[in-house]
Amino acid sequence: MKLPHLAPLIFAKEVLEKSDEHSKVLCEFEQVPKLFTFIEAAAQSSSSFIDPVKPMLGFLATVKNIAQHHEFNDLSYVVSLKLEAHIGEYRQFYFEAVSKSDPKSIIISGNFTVIIKEA
Repeated sequence: MKLPHLAPLIFAKEVLEKSDEHSKVLCEFEQVPKLFTFIEAAAQSSSSFIDPVKPMLGFLATVKNIAQHHEFNDLSYVVSLKLEAHIGEYRQFYFEAVSKSDPKSIIISGNFTVIIKEA
């Protein structure tokens, strides 16, 4: 994944699945994540919807309805994204994340909006 971040702030590592409106992204952390780092990981995961050839810039604009269902105890998670709306430069997503070691329990969920512009 092409992200304008430097280590250790690159959490989205690999696109596992992708369709027009859904994706699953492997996110990994060097230490057990906090809520704000998980939201950043979800936002980074939205780059799975971007054409990797075009240089683009994305900005997290809004976050809402965040629910932490369980404690963060692992270093690897799978973030599932659903593109709910795409209006001009704005894209709204719903996300859920599960631990890679326990994919049946949703750890965190919510909505966020990113603004994506050509670089």
